Amino acid sequence: MPQDVREWLPPDHLCWMVLDVVDQLDLSAFVHGYRDDRQGRAAYPPQALLALLLYCYSKGIRSSRKIEQACVDDVGCRIITANRRVDHSTLARFIRRHRAPLKLLFVQVLAVCSRQQGLLNLAAVAVDGSPMEANASRGSNQRLQRLESVISECEAEINTMVDEPPAPTWSCESAWGTDAESDAAPNEWPQLSRLFDRLNRAVVARQRLFERALPSAGEIRLKVEAAERMVARAEKRLAVESEAHRTKLEKHAARTRADLAAGRRGATGRPPVPMEHKGPFPVIVDTGCHAAVASVVDCCS
Repeated sequence: MPQDVREWLPPDHLCWMVLDVVDQLDLSAFVHGYRDDRQGRAAYPPQALLALLLYCYSKGIRSSRKIEQACVDDVGCRIITANRRVDHSTLARFIRRHRAPLKLLFVQVLAVCSRQQGLLNLAAVAVDGSPMEANASRGSNQRLQRLESVISECEAEINTMVDEPPAPTWSCESAWGTDAESDAAPNEWPQLSRLFDRLNRAVVARQRLFERALPSAGEIRLKVEAAERMVARAEKRLAVESEAHRTKLEKHAARTRADLAAGRRGATGRPPVPMEHKGPFPVIVDTGCHAAVASVVDCCS
């Protein structure tokens, strides 16, 4: 191993990147918190402690005691601290003392990353997975199978309530012979309204799922082009096979005629089967790709 600890790590190591970033930050809020009257024990440079914290945090080491142990085991920590073992209490006091300046460093880090090409792009900013208040609940997300069951249940309940007459109810007004009961709205109307609203929302959601599952115009165009290429290849192969078979038939016929002219019995062996009688499927020679393309469009629509 080299005698200099700085030669133990390659130039592209995370340790050098952290040190480079810390050198570009404005640490005046950290430096002004230390007195310069030459009294008391000398403190660690705030640049070193901050670089140590950033380096360990980026590696997932957040405990002050584990950071203290990393100053012995990790080469990057030993380079940052100049081979000194920083006590965990010193790190805890540093974080507690400079909590506000540490939060303000985030903006400076973004500014440094924006100055370096390719490290920051603010075109799309996403929010993390923190829980936030919203109108939609997890139960509002329904699959197609659940929507089908909801539609069936609502339709069955609506049919049951519409078909069955309402049960007679006794009221004080009916006992006194008033017509208040006949003019009052049925008790089932609020429930019917809720059922119809739920049914309507389920039908709309199902229709949206169907529309989302349909292929787009670009996908249909790609499938049509693929079908046209398949038909073109099939027609080309059919033409080649038909020409080869026709040549074989002509050779067999010419050989037969030559044998008969020479007084022989004729060409031996089974004659080739014509193309139109070969195979269980009929062969259509004069056809285009419009039928195949139309079938693909019908399947996609």
